[in-house]
Amino acid sequence: MFCCVPSGLEDNMMTKNQTLAFVDDSKHALEHLFSALNEYNSILDDAQKSVEKIQESKKLLSDLFMYRDQWSPNANHYYIQYIERMKGLNHQENLAKEDVGVILESALVNIGATVESMSSLAGAVLQISKQVLSLRHAGKPNISNIKTIGSQSILEVIWEGRNHALHWDEGVPKVRVQNMLDSLSSDLGITIEIGKNNCLSILGVLGWKSADDVIADLKLLVQ
Repeated sequence: MFCCVPSGLEDNMMTKNQTLAFVDDSKHALEHLFSALNEYNSILDDAQKSVEKIQESKKLLSDLFMYRDQWSPNANHYYIQYIERMKGLNHQENLAKEDVGVILESALVNIGATVESMSSLAGAVLQISKQVLSLRHAGKPNISNIKTIGSQSILEVIWEGRNHALHWDEGVPKVRVQNMLDSLSSDLGITIEIGKNNCLSILGVLGWKSADDVIADLKLLVQ
């Protein structure tokens, strides 16, 4: 079930019960990290609401024309109105999308943080998670029948995500890290930026929104 452990590493491995205890002991640290990360997510959600409202307005306007106005004797007149209103909404949407970054940056300044610092906190979550796996398995294990994130195992995303967290600023990622990031991008459509810390996106695809989410997944990986 597990890969072979290199000679000499067995002494560093924890038993299942020891590792589970370590996971429980890590809960306080994870809760502290997520208290800041959740504030970031709340700010981002609030900033995106205006974009979503504009998109809803665009859909309502489109449906109105498609299912009512285009069949009217005054269809040409309604079509001109539709195009002009849609242009206005598209302009508003573009401005709102730009404002998301402005609102987020301003709000983070108020709590003494930046997107970069939030990304570092996400990297710390990945570091703790990878440490748990290392303590239990000594090296990168090969575990079957586990949760997948797109086309790859959750273990691969955690392990290489932590490596990304440590080395993202070195430029060209290692092959395994690059392959993991490429798979996340192609499988799930998330934006990956080489040369930048993508740990917030990695945490997002893992579905980790709280310490309990992390702990639940880790306990399954140390059985």
